Amino acid sequence: MFNSMLKISLSLLIFCTFILQSIFAQNPDRGDTRVVIISDMNESYGSTHYDVFVDSALVWIEKWEPDAILTGGDFIAGQSLALDEQNIRDMWKAFERYIAEPIREMDIPLGVTMGNHDASRSGTFNHEREIAHEYWTTHPHHLQLINGENYPFYYSFSVNNLFVMSWDASFSVISDEEQAWVAEQLQSNEAINADYRILMGHLPLYAVAEGRNREGEIFRDADSLFGMLRDNGLDIYISGHHHAYYPAKKEGVLLLSAGAIGSGPRPLLGSDLPPRRTITIIDFFEQESSYTINTFDIENGLQEIDHEELPKRIDGINGTIERFDLR
Repeated sequence: MFNSMLKISLSLLIFCTFILQSIFAQNPDRGDTRVVIISDMNESYGSTHYDVFVDSALVWIEKWEPDAILTGGDFIAGQSLALDEQNIRDMWKAFERYIAEPIREMDIPLGVTMGNHDASRSGTFNHEREIAHEYWTTHPHHLQLINGENYPFYYSFSVNNLFVMSWDASFSVISDEEQAWVAEQLQSNEAINADYRILMGHLPLYAVAEGRNREGEIFRDADSLFGMLRDNGLDIYISGHHHAYYPAKKEGVLLLSAGAIGSGPRPLLGSDLPPRRTITIIDFFEQESSYTINTFDIENGLQEIDHEELPKRIDGINGTIERFDLR
């Protein structure tokens, strides 16, 4: 009993400290459109609670007042055959209570993409996909949908003058149907006339993190997928899954790997930097036709990440990517 009370007291103390820090938190120069990027907020398999750092991220998001929240997936901790239907439903109820409802009350659109722990497309967890589909299609999302026929697995929407898509990257292969859909969306009038074209997906194209530099943790045909996205005018690809923040640029396309705000942050490949839980702000400036990226370590007083400290390049199993600011 004493240990439980002590643990609760320490958690409350940490949370209160984060709230006080948020009052003085950094707030970058705001662009014409601001998006906040979060990813991988889940805990251990079957968990119906979220870490205090997830709570603090919501406090800062409210302060920053973004036009939308974009995500890299993994909202719950599924993908285990030991979990029954009630376990999965309980996790979505917890997500609704602790994450989705507070964001909805902020009146901030939440752009989602399915993670392997939410709705794996591997073929083994179709029951989890059915429950995820039920959850997302029965709760309001405040998104300005452009093509929502296959929401939440793949769909498009707008955020001011941004054209945003999500595809089902909960598995290492993207179906031919979805690839064709993405190419068609990128050639639509809405996409062509937008300032930027953004795609969200759980798996990254190229490896960035220790422990994830292997088949199954990245796309099986990354170069082919990248070529299709580049040739059709994609500007930004946002991913999660590797639990490590790294902003790369390849042939003009920003490849932003979002860090985890939940459990299990990972170190970058070939780097001695410690693993960090991060939250990212991208501000888009219409007149300058530019954007800024500011990323913060939510575990260490919202300390801003110095991009020059990150590796200049990362050599993964399926290719090399370079830090976005080198060219």
